[in-house]
Amino acid sequence: MMAFASIASFAQRPDANATPEERAKTQTASLTESLKLSEEQQKQVYTLNLDRAKKMQEMRAAGDVDREKMRESMDVFNKNLAKVLTPEQQEKYAKILEERRGNRGGGGGGGPR
Repeated sequence: MMAFASIASFAQRPDANATPEERAKTQTASLTESLKLSEEQQKQVYTLNLDRAKKMQEMRAAGDVDREKMRESMDVFNKNLAKVLTPEQQEKYAKILEERRGNRGGGGGGGPR
């Protein structure tokens, strides 16, 4: 039942059927806008986004919706992204992440860490 709920909620996402390339392009565009990435940064961030999107697609295709693995993948992405960003961009990105975490509300998942 829980697996079905996870799949159903994923299927409702507007980008649920997007290819990894489309996801990477969209995510890179979003970060470019919010962090004012340079052209060189955009290329590097696109590569990071593409790698992560491909890994996520592989996990989903294998039916491996392991939140811990997904969290690890995001942590690796964030560490690699930090290497590409300037200190000012890193600070702004940290604020964006914090806002996203705050907007999740109490709608599911585990309790506080």
